[in-house]
Amino acid sequence: MSYLLWATLAMVCYSFAFLFMKVAMRDLPAFTVMPIAVLTLAVGATTVALAFGDGSVPSVTDRSVQFALAAGLCLAGAVVGYFRALSTGPVSIVVPVFGMFLVGGAVLGIVVLGEAVTPKKALGIAFGAVAVVLIAS
Repeated sequence: MSYLLWATLAMVCYSFAFLFMKVAMRDLPAFTVMPIAVLTLAVGATTVALAFGDGSVPSVTDRSVQFALAAGLCLAGAVVGYFRALSTGPVSIVVPVFGMFLVGGAVLGIVVLGEAVTPKKALGIAFGAVAVVLIAS
């Protein structure tokens, strides 16, 4: 499957995940919904990894594994922060602010990874940031 199809699948799933999380938190506290959702994520992601992976197990001392662990810590912070924000704030503000990770990720890709900057990409990043400000205000 191409990366655009995977990205579209991710976008659709994220959109519904936000909705389902907010509905679940009408009756359950955020710190109850969070581990249920994350456990479901872990089982699902492990299943996909087993189905599509090559079965290799890298060493924990491998630099790539260390970056994967750092990514996991960042994801944990994102999930905890997102669940707490969603449990106390309106979806119409929390989701766009959370969505600024798209702008942040694009900027980090350019600054840290040296990805190319085109006028269209720069304009898209700027419009994305402005859109979030307009939606969340």
